[in-house]
Amino acid sequence: MIPAVLTAMHTIELIGSYVARHVESGLTVDLTSRRNRSTTKGPISPLCRKLVDLGHDPSGTVRVIRKALDKEGHIPVFQRDRTLKTWADVDCVESETRSVRVQKYRPLPAAVEAFQRG
Repeated sequence: MIPAVLTAMHTIELIGSYVARHVESGLTVDLTSRRNRSTTKGPISPLCRKLVDLGHDPSGTVRVIRKALDKEGHIPVFQRDRTLKTWADVDCVESETRSVRVQKYRPLPAAVEAFQRG
């Protein structure tokens, strides 16, 4: 007999291109202030990093949804669900000259973060 593994299911709703909301907790990431830059990052990964920092299980499954345009309700954005850790370890970056690409997340050094906070 195979033991059942129970992992948490997280649902993230995309609201436009710059806002993502964790449906279960209501935690929201809004990157609207960063939209007029030559390179922008998607809001899914920063939201997943916040969830991991708050103590959510990194092996939990994440489903990304958005509001359906042609009917009531929501539809999935991606064909497959991924783990919270998978989303937290990457950034989806889009620029004016290149389409969306996935790259490994690299946190800023502590000195740069302190300088940016001012």
